Amino acid sequence: FVSAQRRRPVATCLATGGAVMGIGDASVQVWGRGRVDVQRNAVVSAYNSAIAPLFHCWWGFLDRQWPGTSTGAVVRKALANQVVVAPFNSALFLAWSTAVEAWLHGRAERAEPLDGAAIATLVREKAVRDLPGLVFSSFYFWLPANATNFMFIPPEMRIVFMSCCAVAWGGYISFVVHR
Repeated sequence: FVSAQRRRPVATCLATGGAVMGIGDASVQVWGRGRVDVQRNAVVSAYNSAIAPLFHCWWGFLDRQWPGTSTGAVVRKALANQVVVAPFNSALFLAWSTAVEAWLHGRAERAEPLDGAAIATLVREKAVRDLPGLVFSSFYFWLPANATNFMFIPPEMRIVFMSCCAVAWGGYISFVVHR
C-alpha cells in the first residue's frame, strides 16, 4: 500500500477513500438497520473517493506550512483544517448525498427524473435544517481526529486513518442526512 501511495497518490487515495467508506458505511447500515442500502452506499463511497485526493493535497499543504509534529504545528494544522475544511466538507457531503439520492430515487419512481429546481429546494431545506448542527458537532469529532492524524500518522497512511475515522463520522452524518 505504501509503495502504491508513493507512486500513484491520487489513484491510491481514490481507491482507498471509496473502499474504506464503502465497507464502513455498509457496516454501519447493517448494525443500525440490519441491511445495506446499496444505492446509499454507492453515493457516500463515491463522495469519499472523490474527496480523498483533495484531502491528501490539503494535508500536504498544511505540512509544508507548519512542518513537524510539535504541539504548536499540530494545533495549527488541526485548527486550520477544522476552520477551512469542515464547513465546506459538511456542506458538500450534505448537498451531494441529498441531490444524488433524490435524483436516483426520482429516476427509479418516475419516467423522468426530478427537475433541478425540486432537488435544489430539497438540498436548501436540508442545509438550513441540518448544516449548522453538523458543522458544530464536527468540531468535537474532527479536532481530536485531526490532531491524532497530524501528530502520529505518517503522511502516506493519513487517507487510511482518516477514512477509518470517516466511517464513524459517516455513520453520524449519514444518520443526519437520511433522517
